[in-house]
Amino acid sequence: MAASRVEGLLKIAQFQLRNLTLRPLLCSKLHTSAGRPATFSITRELWGKTPAEIEEEKGIPEPPRETIYHCMRDIKGSPTKFNMVAKQIRGLPIDEAIKQMTFSPKRAAGFVKQVVEEARVIAQEKHGIEDNTYLWIAQSFASKGRYIKKIRYHAKGRRGLMHKKYCHYFLVLQEGSGAEKNKRRQKKHLTELERIQRHPQHIRNSLSWW
Repeated sequence: MAASRVEGLLKIAQFQLRNLTLRPLLCSKLHTSAGRPATFSITRELWGKTPAEIEEEKGIPEPPRETIYHCMRDIKGSPTKFNMVAKQIRGLPIDEAIKQMTFSPKRAAGFVKQVVEEARVIAQEKHGIEDNTYLWIAQSFASKGRYIKKIRYHAKGRRGLMHKKYCHYFLVLQEGSGAEKNKRRQKKHLTELERIQRHPQHIRNSLSWW
């Protein structure tokens, strides 16, 4: 009887430990500048580090990569329409981005292509990047510029308000082959620690003490 009770308590404790989610170790920034953990995670102590963290510690840190910033301001056009074109080249290599803008029928594509080509020249002359094909579009977006208000004349002596819209286009190039896509693996391919992190199991609105 006692053995079965002890076995039941062990199962309850094991179930409780498995349901704890792995929280990142937060550094206390209020009282000290040292990297001292502010929380303690039982799951991390039980399961250790993930394979991705182990591989990251073993790897040699890469040297910092060059970043090129360029923009074009006060372009006549709506920032909404420019963003529809700008998002087409995000994450693409610079040669592929120029091809996309060359064959795009949109008016904004001509301005985007001009900024990309100017940024490629800046990368070669100021940053010393000889291989321009080893560049990719890290950021590409348009923001609101000045809005000029004018009178729109209607019939019968009435009038309305007309906006002449301008926008600013910003581009950020980074050295490298591009950002890797986050391939979400299926649950059956995850390790036990990753499964606990992604799919924490807990009983909602339960009155049980475990």
